[in-house]
Amino acid sequence: MYEAFDSFMGAETWHTRHPFDERRFYEALDKVVWSDAFNPDDMADYMRVKACLASDDRTSGLAKAIGRRQTDAWAVKDFLKYAAV
Repeated sequence: MYEAFDSFMGAETWHTRHPFDERRFYEALDKVVWSDAFNPDDMADYMRVKACLASDDRTSGLAKAIGRRQTDAWAVKDFLKYAAV
């Protein structure tokens, strides 16, 4: 499931907040966020492995970028859960 983020992370600038990167992230998220099996924490773990980060790295620039995406994904998932959709 988390392979949906491979194309997003394939861009050299994936870790930035550039509008193109934002769009790629949310396009990838849209493919999986609707699934009950989707978990933003698991997505972040997948991204850490893909970025070759240590599992306990939470302070490097890439780790912080992944943490922001994890927070973004939780916000969307929670919105969908609690919104009258």
